[in-house]
Amino acid sequence: MGVMSELQSHDSLPRKEREKLARQKEILRAARELFVSRGFHETTLDEIAHHAEFGKGTLYNYFASKEEIFFGIVEQAVEETLAIARESIAAPGDIRNKLLLYANKLISYVKDNGELLHVIYHELHRSNTPANDSKLREIIDRANGTWEILAKPLKSGIDDGTLCNCDPVQLVVLFDGMLRGYCFQQFAVKRTRVSDDFSAAAELITSVFLDGIVDRKSKG
Repeated sequence: MGVMSELQSHDSLPRKEREKLARQKEILRAARELFVSRGFHETTLDEIAHHAEFGKGTLYNYFASKEEIFFGIVEQAVEETLAIARESIAAPGDIRNKLLLYANKLISYVKDNGELLHVIYHELHRSNTPANDSKLREIIDRANGTWEILAKPLKSGIDDGTLCNCDPVQLVVLFDGMLRGYCFQQFAVKRTRVSDDFSAAAELITSVFLDGIVDRKSKG
């Protein structure tokens, strides 16, 4: 189980285990802030321990290396986006409302965490050791769970004839790709934003995905 999964399920654990997970979370929070402000390679374990207000020896009780902390942060980001998908699909309304809610929430998440996500993206492409490759594959498999979650209402729409008879996961991959492409364009480091009307962008992406871009009135 990943770090974030453990943190999410800690309520039923004994007190000592809850305290341990709370310290892990505090170390990850400190590391996130430092990786954004200083960069991954420029940040030291001593600085993370100091920022989290722990001794370095205490830090080693929870994480064996800076790389392990980094992957803990990546797991957190994955779990946060999975939570966005779950909350959106669980919300009342039809398929359009659920996908629109997901689009709005994901855009807001990337806007608030864009610098951290840039650090993650940049560092993942430099982590090419066999051990890191294995860990990365695990994280990617976990992240792909977002598609399985979002595919559920699409499958219902396919089953009742509302949507075309296509693979719901492939449809979701297309939708999520449009959404993440927009986020990359808007929030990539040192890029100029195309627009600040994120709600309108979420509405447009959802509409294009579900309705297409052909003007029905022009068909005659």
